[in-house]
Amino acid sequence: MGKAETLQQITARLDEHWWPDDVDGGSRIAMLQEILHWLGDPDRKSRIIHITGTNGKGSTGVMTADILIAAGYTVGHFSTPAIMDDREMIATNHAMISEYDFMHLYRYIETVIEEHGGHQGTLSGQEWWTLIALCHFARVGTDFVILEAGRGGINDATNMVTSPLVIAITKINEDDLEENENTLLAIANEKAEGIKAGAVVVNYPGQSVEVAKVLQAKTEAAGARWNTRPRPKIVLLSGSPDGLDINIDALENVHLGLTGAYQVHNLSTVMQIIGVLRDLDCMISDDAVRQGLADVKIPGRMEYDNVRNILYDGAHNPDGIRALVASIRAWHMQFKPTVILGLLENSNTQEILDELLPNVGTIIAVTPDAPAYKHVISADTLAARIVMMSSSTVDVEIADDPSAAIQLARRVRESSQAMIIVTGSFFTLRAIQSDEKI
Repeated sequence: MGKAETLQQITARLDEHWWPDDVDGGSRIAMLQEILHWLGDPDRKSRIIHITGTNGKGSTGVMTADILIAAGYTVGHFSTPAIMDDREMIATNHAMISEYDFMHLYRYIETVIEEHGGHQGTLSGQEWWTLIALCHFARVGTDFVILEAGRGGINDATNMVTSPLVIAITKINEDDLEENENTLLAIANEKAEGIKAGAVVVNYPGQSVEVAKVLQAKTEAAGARWNTRPRPKIVLLSGSPDGLDINIDALENVHLGLTGAYQVHNLSTVMQIIGVLRDLDCMISDDAVRQGLADVKIPGRMEYDNVRNILYDGAHNPDGIRALVASIRAWHMQFKPTVILGLLENSNTQEILDELLPNVGTIIAVTPDAPAYKHVISADTLAARIVMMSSSTVDVEIADDPSAAIQLARRVRESSQAMIIVTGSFFTLRAIQSDEKI
């Protein structure tokens, strides 16, 4: 379709080919770094905070971004996946890239690649979006770029950046195991491939000892610096669907706009990042920390609509579901929630269901909107699995049209006061977007 492609056609094509077919060795990163050089090394124009790991990348990224914005900096943020609009993945101070800027940069990068004998089809969707993001942030003139990895590993497109200032590694778990991997340490080795010389590496406080040892060894081998600053003392005072109230060292009565007690661990990672930046003479006051954390909201990540009593959470693996369940229990709700659930096949379905089902009243099965993934569990299949579980006593409904799932949930829930929860995947949230604005 070439030059005549519209924005919608381009983004749909990139979504369908999100991951590269060629994943041998580190050849793709070398290729991408060469393309970056052709484009004028846009990754060297801002201070980059590269966030990788399995769980918590989005929360860590947005908290860091909001604190820096509150401190007066211009912050670019690249995160995946999008929920409502693919352009959400590229934002500057929360403003997503315009259609014009996206199309202009896409054509510019395409032309540069063709001038060097390449073709746009050489790149995967993630590689395209990462290149466009880095070029966009360079043109805008951001002070910092928060760059969130996708699934991580040696060929994750975000590893193309050559000189990140900070590398933050969130919780690593077995959700990212590939067919040729059989241990958590194999995942840790893959996640550590993005560590670059000169960067400061910040580690998630609840990381297993074995994983931390692998990450630290990789840090030393790469010529990076392992962060040894003391972790902040964070005290959880109270929590509700609207957020958490906490103390951070001597900073008392701070409101965090994110809910879920597990966010305390992610916040610890964030405050270590802020500590590293302060050591590098970045001006970040306690007032900026307080304001930034109060302002934090993440579409689709424990996002609570208190008017309609709906919680949207993209939890997609057992750890994420356990965190969601912990919040449900902590809130001591009068009625069990009704859950709209859609899963991908690689989500460790049985463990997710074992965690979730005892804590909900009704499940409404939907099919996630995930065209780039081959292993989507259909609503019918998911409902059948739940019914076949001998331990399951929950009612099960099927929303053949995902856009009608919330209306169905309102009809079948135990009480008009019962919370509705949408979860299982970010693509589940996308599937119902035509029904409710997330």
